[in-house]
Amino acid sequence: MTFLEQTIKEKGPILSSDLLDILLDKEKGLSKEAARKRLSRIRGDVAKVRGLFSDRQILFHDKAIYNSEEYFEGLTDALKKAGKQYHIILQSLAFHYGQIKKEQLAAYTVNPVKNLKGHLTFHSAIEKLVKLQLVHQDDDNIFLLPILAEGSINGKRAKGIEVAKNFLLIQFNDWSRKIGLTSYNTSVFHGEFGKYQFNFVSPTYVGSLPKFSVKKKIVPGFLIADVLIGNTVTEKEVEFFINKLKTLKYQKQIASFIPFLIVESIDPKSLNLLKSEGVVIGFVNELFGEKYKELLNSLINLVTNAGAILKKNPEAYLDLISKLNKLVDGKTNNLRGDLFELAVGYFQGRICNSIDIGKIINYQGEQREIDVLGFTAQKIIVSECKGYNHKIDKDEIDKWLGNKIPVIRKWILDQPSISDREIQFEIWSTGGFTEEAVRSLNDKMIKTKKYDIEFYGLEEMMEKSKELKSKKFTEILREYYIKEI
Repeated sequence: MTFLEQTIKEKGPILSSDLLDILLDKEKGLSKEAARKRLSRIRGDVAKVRGLFSDRQILFHDKAIYNSEEYFEGLTDALKKAGKQYHIILQSLAFHYGQIKKEQLAAYTVNPVKNLKGHLTFHSAIEKLVKLQLVHQDDDNIFLLPILAEGSINGKRAKGIEVAKNFLLIQFNDWSRKIGLTSYNTSVFHGEFGKYQFNFVSPTYVGSLPKFSVKKKIVPGFLIADVLIGNTVTEKEVEFFINKLKTLKYQKQIASFIPFLIVESIDPKSLNLLKSEGVVIGFVNELFGEKYKELLNSLINLVTNAGAILKKNPEAYLDLISKLNKLVDGKTNNLRGDLFELAVGYFQGRICNSIDIGKIINYQGEQREIDVLGFTAQKIIVSECKGYNHKIDKDEIDKWLGNKIPVIRKWILDQPSISDREIQFEIWSTGGFTEEAVRSLNDKMIKTKKYDIEFYGLEEMMEKSKELKSKKFTEILREYYIKEI
């Protein structure tokens, strides 16, 4: 074994620049060119990772440690040092407790969502991270490899923050319109500006922000904003935002813009850094009041601990909905989809011995999310929740029947403690189902003998709500899930 191979084995994954320094320190008279040639001749039990690091660096590692904890830690350390655009994605996922919606993650990176010369697109960056197994994805979310999160993986809290963020964006949009910063019906959530994604994008005609084009047409300025809640924000967490802004400023003919970063808590260094870059820091409590901030935290807590709360204290769900409605004057209708699985969980909590909300299961490498999982002494109830204001079509039903149910069923049968119970799969849709979807469901119900299938549209949901004998719940169901359908 050569000196270089031994060094790689002892030090674990190592970048070519560091390996070069070690070699030059050992052999004082060796030129850099000669040292680089030796590195290029490394063979044996050494693997090389290319195409990710600045200055065309290579990561060397012993083939024997591939896919081990040592390998992944060495790879992420190398990205932190010489692969910032990938490291920031991993860092943002860790801040959000290990998962973010696919359509939202791009905002928390330095990668453009459209082609920009000299920059790797977000889509390409994710493809490489998936290939390296540092992240994985399902139909809706992107997940961080658990060993990289230092214990911060919590899918339910991530879901709670996502719901609260959606609620916050609705309120920020309303606030910006009321003070005249933006116009009605102009904002986009998780939209693009300057080829980068932001949580909030809206044209503004305030003050000197608008310009006139060569053809004398008015070109508006833009209000752009990202949201960081659920954790205290530090310097490393604002790196993505500052880098996006710097790139925007270098673009020719970019529209004028006002950058906002909305936070709950931030350390002094980050605060000063953002101010020096001309960023407006919007504290949640200062924008909307202390009660609003408390309500957001209650919302996060409810979604995070939904199973226990809906079983032990179901009235907490009803009380929170009432408070949300009172504080924001009826705008909870916009959260119909986000909160619908809690409504179904409320129902299941009254008939099941225990429930779990938003459970992530993994069977032989295939991951699925169960919206509501209920247990009785004889039965397991798996509920899919669709809080839509439109009908579910046959394609979505076939995807549920053919892609989701088989994996979840196999997972249940693989759990000795529950594998002997009956299984019932349900799909709840506030918008109902198309005729084709209903035919597909009825056909599957007739043919399937190994488990039960049920589906509930508008009328069936109201009938089931009456079973609870809870007037308050029936009113909320009618107000937030039926009124506008």
